[in-house]
Amino acid sequence: MGLSLETVKMIKLKSLNVWIYFVQWTKFLIFCSLLALLLSFFIPIIRKIDQLEKKKELLSKEYAAEELKNKELSRKLDLLKHDPAFIERIARDRLNMGKPGEIIFRFDPYGYVPISRKEIKQTKNPKSLPKQP
Repeated sequence: MGLSLETVKMIKLKSLNVWIYFVQWTKFLIFCSLLALLLSFFIPIIRKIDQLEKKKELLSKEYAAEELKNKELSRKLDLLKHDPAFIERIARDRLNMGKPGEIIFRFDPYGYVPISRKEIKQTKNPKSLPKQP
């Protein structure tokens, strides 16, 4: 009862199929490992690029705001150089200046003293409430 030649060939073929299957899976796993290793090198670079793009957007917005400020200041400088009415208005508003013989009235901002409803109800005479400065 020995094994026939065909049976031996079939056993060898099956064992070869197992090794071929094993080699194919090994190649696939090596490829996946190399791909993961390659990606692990590039992930920090990709993150850095994202951070730099966000910073670039932020700086672009800041630049646009500064450009607007610069235009406004240039406009004011031009008005200060060439417009006497603007100079007069600035002198009156910010420097408290006036024309000769002119009386300047300045009013302090209206102050508000908060009072609760309970205090108002308890007061018999509403005229005795504290005066607002």
